[in-house]
Amino acid sequence: MSKKKVIIFGSTGSIGLNTLAVIRADRQSFEVVGICANNNVDTLLSQIKEFKPRYVCVADEMSARKIMGKIPGNITFFKGEAGLLEFAHVECDISVMAITGISCLRPLWENIPCARRIALANKESIVTAGKFLFKRAAKFHTEIIPVDSEINSLFQLFNSEREFNRVYITASGGSLFDYKKADLDKVTAKKVLTHPTWKMGKRITVDSATLVNKAFEVVETHEFFNLPYDKIKVVIHRESIVHAIAERGDHTLFSCMYPPDMKIPIAFSLYYPERIFDKGKALMNKKFSLAFEPIDIGQFPGFSTVLEAAKKGKAYLAAVNGADEAAVEGFLDKKIKFTDIAAIIAKVLACCRAPEITGIHEVFFWDKWGRETAEAYIRGKK
Repeated sequence: MSKKKVIIFGSTGSIGLNTLAVIRADRQSFEVVGICANNNVDTLLSQIKEFKPRYVCVADEMSARKIMGKIPGNITFFKGEAGLLEFAHVECDISVMAITGISCLRPLWENIPCARRIALANKESIVTAGKFLFKRAAKFHTEIIPVDSEINSLFQLFNSEREFNRVYITASGGSLFDYKKADLDKVTAKKVLTHPTWKMGKRITVDSATLVNKAFEVVETHEFFNLPYDKIKVVIHRESIVHAIAERGDHTLFSCMYPPDMKIPIAFSLYYPERIFDKGKALMNKKFSLAFEPIDIGQFPGFSTVLEAAKKGKAYLAAVNGADEAAVEGFLDKKIKFTDIAAIIAKVLACCRAPEITGIHEVFFWDKWGRETAEAYIRGKK
């Protein structure tokens, strides 16, 4: 059996590192032909030495200039934003798309005709432009498999059974779940970034605490499986062992369970439809308990705002995504309080008068508008 050719967008981030760990354990099945990073050149150089890819990309221009002289001559090197889009045209069996934020959308769009399968670990692209991406993927017969643990779990459940009445995705509640609402004004970025069960990037960790991330996953579920919003529920599950639940018409429940380890959904996406990856002890050999509870909507106003935007249409989601990205950056830069994040997103949505989006160029326009509007509110709070 020939090796599957894999390229990785965001190879130095959490998803990229976990992907390479899966491949490292099975060199007979996969060949890393291309890796791409933004600015973590030290980690990238070590990956080049170990995996010997044919193609390398550094998206950040300054970082690319630093590393150029250290790239072996037999490697095709791409740099900057233009280089990232050229790298996206490298043909492969599987591309792992782990670029964060809206920055993923353009390389993802360009990559669809060149990859047989895309393991997608970016929710913002689906939230803001899902219908365009799936239409393009169908045109080029490109398979998109979600890597997000909850959406990946639903993919597994739906792959075995389609007749479900409703689905549930779980939320850990983030680092601040046990805080009283009155105390949230005082929390620091350090506290917010200390997630109880997952190790993730900064924005997604903050979004986990506001539950904006979970609202994005509701939209992602809607887009991937064409489910009505009223059939998608969210429950708090602090242990992060059950990732998704599907309910039949007679109220029997089917769940997808595994420890909070992203290598498991990544491996599923790489090996699918086979199940081969098997590292660590079986879950049932360990002591664990499961608990679920409904969301206190009043505790997480950002969650409701994102879902309100979802029901209005795609342009509103693009604006809210840009606003959230700017607000999270403002909080991490100590310009606003934690509770200001949700408030700013709500203000941006309230003043947005956007039409239905007809193409991805409009996604970028409204995302930028949302970011700039949020930044104006942040400046006003100084």
